[in-house]
Amino acid sequence: MRQKVGIALAIAKNSKVLLLDEPTSGLDPKSSNDFMQLLTKMKNEGVVILMATHDLFRAKEISTHIGIMRSGILENHTDTSTISLSELERIYLSIMNYKNIGENEAYNL
Repeated sequence: MRQKVGIALAIAKNSKVLLLDEPTSGLDPKSSNDFMQLLTKMKNEGVVILMATHDLFRAKEISTHIGIMRSGILENHTDTSTISLSELERIYLSIMNYKNIGENEAYNL
């Protein structure tokens, strides 16, 4: 609910920058899609969006750049127009020391 109120305030004030922390966490798929459409509209209107998320699909869908952090350190920075979703996922799994499902091993949790 706080995220919705924050977004409503940002829209009402014509904010030029949004700082979001896991904005789609807890949303059902339709609400998540609706929210991302709103963010895309705002981005196209010149709003700068800095978003922390674990949702690689949504991050690639809306962003122009993605940074992957681990333990507070920026491990990778990528222009989203130059990378596929599968490559982004591979980089993320590698940085987080998870095994790729295709490697025939369980995740290193």
